[in-house]
Amino acid sequence: MKIYRNYCLKKHNTFNVDAIASIFAEYTTDDEIIEYIRTNEGKFKQVKHLIVGEGSNLLFTGDFYGMVLHPLTKYISVQSEDNDFCLIEAAAGVIWDDFVGWTSSHMAFGLENLSLIPGTVGASAVQNVGAYGVEAGDYIHSVKYIDLHSGELISLSSEQCKFSYRNSIFKNELKNNFLILSVTYKLSRKPVINIEYADLRNCFGERSDVSPREIREAVINIRNNKLPDPEVTGNAGSFFKNPVIDKLKFNVLKERFSDLRFYELADGNYKLAAGWLIDKCGLKGFEHNGAAVHDKQALVLINKSGNATGKDITGLAYIVREKVKEKFDVCLEPEVIFI
Repeated sequence: MKIYRNYCLKKHNTFNVDAIASIFAEYTTDDEIIEYIRTNEGKFKQVKHLIVGEGSNLLFTGDFYGMVLHPLTKYISVQSEDNDFCLIEAAAGVIWDDFVGWTSSHMAFGLENLSLIPGTVGASAVQNVGAYGVEAGDYIHSVKYIDLHSGELISLSSEQCKFSYRNSIFKNELKNNFLILSVTYKLSRKPVINIEYADLRNCFGERSDVSPREIREAVINIRNNKLPDPEVTGNAGSFFKNPVIDKLKFNVLKERFSDLRFYELADGNYKLAAGWLIDKCGLKGFEHNGAAVHDKQALVLINKSGNATGKDITGLAYIVREKVKEKFDVCLEPEVIFI
């Protein structure tokens, strides 16, 4: 385990924002961090801490006066399998798309729609990442974590994780009290085909013989065409959640905007396309203090100048939210976590 002081976090957040962590600790095995936590019992009650994988869903609005924990754990293993399903455990530090590629190549299906989402396996459970009609929580079997206060190892079932849209128990009841060590996914041995979202339907039309490999390739192509590469332009992918509204408000908006982009939910509510709302406000390409709304995908805010601060990007997000609220009477909630 390596510990650094006054450590620059610019390469550990995909917005490429300059920020300094008082302490930065990285580890390559679960045993390392378990021993550290147990031999420093009570430390995390006194010291502010933050877990950072790829930093793909974080916006640093200033320096972090505390300890950053950075997992570099990389194991993937099949825990059990039969003709229908398999349980695959992956370390929290595994890059998410590496894991999706591994599962697909090992004939374990279900995650293809989540291809190329930035981040790590551990973050997939915290955020309940989702795209193109699939969420990580649909396939998570269990999550193993260590209690940062007691040092106890705990495993939660999918139900206990309380997954909902971009949400989980880790963002609520367990916030600041956990460190995920691994996530176990229950995946299908038979192809799982989900091409209901418009972008995928446009790719495959009426075909009924689509393979999981083709879905993964299509999702990767779509994301590459729509989203800027954070290695080139700082961004965190989708900045806002797609808002959910009730039928009454939906009917009002549909009457005003015949081209409203939406997805009907099973509970009778409607999920709106946040990118469409922002675009309709004329904000695509809009710039503010070196930050900007991406000119190809309005749901993405970027560090266009490369020198925008977290506060500059926060200021842009505020403008976007106000414009959408004014035009549609819909509140956008950030998907990105402000630090």
